[in-house]
Amino acid sequence: MVRQNRFDLAVWAALAVVMLVTRTHSLSNVMHLPDTSLASFFALGYLVRNRIAFAGLFGLAFAIDVVVIYVMGGSGFCFTPAYAMLLPAYGVMWAAGRFAARKLPITASSIAPAALLVAVATLVSELMSSGGFYFLGGRFEDPTLTGFAPRLLRYFPPTLFATLVWTSAAAAAVALVPALRPAAREAAQ
Repeated sequence: MVRQNRFDLAVWAALAVVMLVTRTHSLSNVMHLPDTSLASFFALGYLVRNRIAFAGLFGLAFAIDVVVIYVMGGSGFCFTPAYAMLLPAYGVMWAAGRFAARKLPITASSIAPAALLVAVATLVSELMSSGGFYFLGGRFEDPTLTGFAPRLLRYFPPTLFATLVWTSAAAAAVALVPALRPAAREAAQ
């Protein structure tokens, strides 16, 4: 149990660091890294058994946004009552990760089903977060499905690409860590 707790904490900390770097765009002067949030919640669901970790990562995401907006002077355009839709949006990714952990072993034959699962979960998450912002955020006058469709077509492809890239990076790390440190294999299972 202690080993699992250490593993969970290490994974959470790694996801938190990556989220801090990409969500704050702190490296934007050097390079732009796409946001890892959706992939981070998927990886969290896949790797971490402690459910409190979800609340902790969501709290961190919220805290990052508050600091970026109110301390660093970032745009608060998206910070509306619809922000609450991020909770179910990230929950979808986390639940998809939990499902994958139970149903998809770490094998080459799981790559395609895992990628499909990530893609579908990302679409549902995008519908919740972007749809929530569009329909509930109060920024658009008379929102309609016809008005939302072009926004989805504009924002979903780069979100999907970033999520697949970051999820692939996490999968590579999961595959690599046990090879480098056999004790980690036990905790990853």
